[in-house]
Amino acid sequence: MKAVSVVVPCYNVGRYLGKCIDQLLGQTIGQEKIEIILVDDGSTDHGATWNVITGYEERFPDVIIAVSLNQNMRQGGARNIGASYADGEYLMFCDADDWMLEEALERCYHIAKQYDTDVVEFPGRRTWNRQQPVTVEKGNRDQFIEIDTEDKRKQFLLCSTGGLTYASQRKLYRRSLITENHIAFAEHLILEEPSFTLPVRLYEKKHYFLDETLYVYYISPESTLRGTWQQGRKRDNMEVWLQIMDDLAERGFLSQYYQELEYMFLEWGLGLSISMPLRKGYFLTKEELFFFTEKTLERFPGIQDNKYVREKNNAYIVLLLKLLDLDITEQSAYVINEIFKKYI
Repeated sequence: MKAVSVVVPCYNVGRYLGKCIDQLLGQTIGQEKIEIILVDDGSTDHGATWNVITGYEERFPDVIIAVSLNQNMRQGGARNIGASYADGEYLMFCDADDWMLEEALERCYHIAKQYDTDVVEFPGRRTWNRQQPVTVEKGNRDQFIEIDTEDKRKQFLLCSTGGLTYASQRKLYRRSLITENHIAFAEHLILEEPSFTLPVRLYEKKHYFLDETLYVYYISPESTLRGTWQQGRKRDNMEVWLQIMDDLAERGFLSQYYQELEYMFLEWGLGLSISMPLRKGYFLTKEELFFFTEKTLERFPGIQDNKYVREKNNAYIVLLLKLLDLDITEQSAYVINEIFKKYI
């Protein structure tokens, strides 16, 4: 068994995939302790991405696993397929246009073994220049979190401060936690990461935040969040959150943590479904706004009385609740778009 399996979803990234792979091959933990699973997610660049992947596999057959998908499954589907090939004790995900600093796997693995954690999380930094040298930045916010009571779990679920995020990268996962609980990403959708990381938070018992900047995000204009969305993608975030709630209901978590998950659906399901398209300059139609509000009220008919709405006193959340009471027309849709633009 390898110490760490790293899954890299790849779609039309032949031009710059080498940077990501080279950084993984140069990890200080040693190549003998890692496997790198490169998943060509149905690329349409006439074999450029696949040629890079297979070229590395030929040079490093004991480290690289090349996987080719016949159809594009988006990042979630590609990560799921890649994870199914993994044999490591721990699992990580890295996007193909990003990279990890050489110390990343060794530092995370050391912490995971020292504290017997289910997840080790660490911060990243952004760059617009692939050639710019990046070194480890160490902070003083290291934190070991033991989730051993229901109240601690509720607090942990709602926490997105102090470096804790619902991103799927920048985390080392105990792979048995993923496989034994059948945790997977939503497929064929964008904005899918909470479909994986939210169930992880509900199952993990020990979480360590390592305040060392070990991951580098390349700010690519072609990325999912910054590129042009295809027709219909404006509904993807809501579809992801509907799938999350179906999944958690089957697992028994929805009834156990109803208030917390209801609030998260309001903030992340409805809230991001509105704010993210508007940030990209898109207009939300009457039909789209109705879809968002109807699905929210269908799933959580008593959401107006959620206890965390009162506790957090968030102006954007209050605005979302007012939206749920509106009769949306063609005319009011324009007004709603303009009002929400002021809050994002």
